[in-house]
Amino acid sequence: MDPSSAEAVVVDPTNARDMDPDAAARARRRAANKPAALLAQLATATRFLTIVPVRGRTVAVGESALFFPLVGLALGGALVLVDRVTAPIVPLAIRDVLLVAVLAVLTGGLHLDGLADATDGLFVGDRGRALAIMREGAIGAFGAAAVVLVLALKLRSLDALPAATTRTAALLYAPMLARWSMVVLGFGSRPARPDGLGHAMVRSTTFREFGVATVGALWIMLANSGARGLVAILVVAFTTIGCRILAHARLGGITGDLLGGIGEVNEALVLAIFALTPR
Repeated sequence: MDPSSAEAVVVDPTNARDMDPDAAARARRRAANKPAALLAQLATATRFLTIVPVRGRTVAVGESALFFPLVGLALGGALVLVDRVTAPIVPLAIRDVLLVAVLAVLTGGLHLDGLADATDGLFVGDRGRALAIMREGAIGAFGAAAVVLVLALKLRSLDALPAATTRTAALLYAPMLARWSMVVLGFGSRPARPDGLGHAMVRSTTFREFGVATVGALWIMLANSGARGLVAILVVAFTTIGCRILAHARLGGITGDLLGGIGEVNEALVLAIFALTPR
């Protein structure tokens, strides 16, 4: 995905040369907020975060980040649908395994793969070796342990969810906050490499995308989940900021693997919070 693809259609180059920087920025914002551009951003976010074959123009991944929480909410809706359809015929424990499997399939397993690679990189060797390990993609001991622990936490949290309404809320909002945390991690960070998905995300995510994603996700969470939602937001925020500090210290910035990894970790944490905290 070419991070500059959106820029080519946002401002006419012949006019951009005659604009001052503020005017050019305003022109780009106006173009990005047009209906056709918003549809392209939604399509890009859907293709980036899921395996759903949505048609449409591709823009820079960061420019589509304002729709990350919405795509996460749609993933949660799919989980709720599967849960309710299978509830009369499938026992709870098996249903929980099915839901975790469905989520992994809908995301192409890429976030779990990112979690494994990011964990191996963060906790093995110096910066150069860490980045090399993450690029190779082979799963080491740390990565395998991280995947097992995250999947186990998801399963046990789903098992422990109390009432039907709480279960529905957890399935809806855990994927949403997880995708929001990807935007939080990418906005204002440094890329660990001069190329790759992390670089594209960092370079193309502006305050517009961060602000819309944050206001939307937090409003939905607080309006529908109250105190539990606030706890989930705080835990996700602190976890994401901690990951960002660690990544900058160990790797010099973030990578695409870290984006997927933080989503998986926060998804599991939100499910656990819904299972542990009172309504």
